[in-house]
Amino acid sequence: MKIIHIEKKNERNVVVFLDNNEKLFLSYEIFLKNGLKKNSEISESRFNLLIEENQKYFIKLKAIDYLSRRLHSSYEIKNKLKLKGYKEEFITEILKDLIENGHLDDQKFCIQFAEEKSFLKKWSRKKIKIELAKKGINRDIIISVFANNNEEDAEFTNAKSIAEKKLRSLKSRNMSFEDIRKKLFSFLSQRGFDYELSGTVISTIMGKEE
Repeated sequence: MKIIHIEKKNERNVVVFLDNNEKLFLSYEIFLKNGLKKNSEISESRFNLLIEENQKYFIKLKAIDYLSRRLHSSYEIKNKLKLKGYKEEFITEILKDLIENGHLDDQKFCIQFAEEKSFLKKWSRKKIKIELAKKGINRDIIISVFANNNEEDAEFTNAKSIAEKKLRSLKSRNMSFEDIRKKLFSFLSQRGFDYELSGTVISTIMGKEE
């Protein structure tokens, strides 16, 4: 096959016309990288390789676009790319490249996710760990990240913060002391805080009333 004409489709892509009526739609970067020009000969195998290379290029662009918006786990990026219909073997190759070049880092994602959910959302460490597991984060990474944090202090502070807010809401409903305690226990349990910590927090914030 021989290139008979090259046409710029837009700022990022070109169309390569071949003498057998075939067309190649390529990114400008892949076009330049392969040194294509008018009258260049392209074998069948090279034709197919150019298509694959171009697909991988756009898969990588899409992955980087996701990562530019916020940090993602490898599992999240993989699932989003699969939903786009890209070949899994190409996705695997691109993810490996992104990890090796530091663009995709599950450890970094885990640290940021844990900090945000702990400080901003006041989640319990149990809830954070469950959500990290859902996002495909390796158990060893989760353990290592939490091992470097002062979990107990943060856990108590978070539980106390949301319990105090809930207490103010419950007191406005003219409930009995015992009913309020039960509601607070249920509230904290639903957010992943264990029974012992919940009891300590509730005793702390309701001590004077008791």
